Amino acid sequence: MKRVFSDDRPGSLRCLEEIRQVIDEFDGRLLCGEVQGKTDRIGHFYGNSRPLLHLPLNVVLLDTPWDALSLQGTIDAYLNAIPQGGWPDWVIGGHDKHRIASKLGQAQARVLAMLLLTLKGTAFFFAGDELGAERGKIAEEAVQDPFAKLVPGYDLNRDPERVPMRWDSTRNGGFTTGEPWLPMGTSKSRNVADLRKDERSILHLYRELIRLRKQMPALHSGDYAPLRSHNDILTFRRFTASESLTIALNLTHEPRRIDCADGDLVFSTHLDRKDLQVAHFLLLRPDEGVIIRTPPQLKPLT
Repeated sequence: MKRVFSDDRPGSLRCLEEIRQVIDEFDGRLLCGEVQGKTDRIGHFYGNSRPLLHLPLNVVLLDTPWDALSLQGTIDAYLNAIPQGGWPDWVIGGHDKHRIASKLGQAQARVLAMLLLTLKGTAFFFAGDELGAERGKIAEEAVQDPFAKLVPGYDLNRDPERVPMRWDSTRNGGFTTGEPWLPMGTSKSRNVADLRKDERSILHLYRELIRLRKQMPALHSGDYAPLRSHNDILTFRRFTASESLTIALNLTHEPRRIDCADGDLVFSTHLDRKDLQVAHFLLLRPDEGVIIRTPPQLKPLT
């Protein structure tokens, strides 16, 4: 089927131009949009002589195989597709995408959190991703999604992603005193109240990464440079003139050694080590991501 009359018609783009004109009349406004098309078309939605979206939402991390070479290639291709002056963004969840924690597992969902919040660009995650929420189980009689009702049997049901987020372990998860529109899902332990009590939970990991992102100029506004990724360790550099960080992400369930410039390990996804001096190399534990600060005049080994 050719989407002749529904996909990026000139009239639609002119409408976006007009919306952007109105948005730009106000301070502190941001226009995001869910767009169709792969990486090679993403620049189209930033606009040319007339701007369109500030942030065309980018979901490539959801669709890329979870290995270092695939991810590095996807990240580089996306960043190269953004027009000059455009700002990148990264999306790891949404109401019609399978829960990423169900795809990667809980251990690697933590590594993804570090990837999301250390890449250059604006980070988007879906309600519950910060809890490690997985796909809910929806009985056939409880299905609400029109796609699944109209065309059953083709795995089109998006309800497993749309179950209400749990705030506590009570029957309806602190979400409502009535009956929610969808079942609450199966994992009562993945709720805000309980994960707050666990200082090494994925919720605390998200909060600490966000705190670091606000504090460290290299993370919130620094440049990005890929490093040579091999042995399923994804590595890249974030830096300013006065700050240099190396991010190394172990995408395996086995320990891996990385060579690196001397510096200090400032953060680990395991939330159990920091301010550790690193000399020449570092042993990453299974499913561990780290941030290493190196002197700004030194370049991490590639």
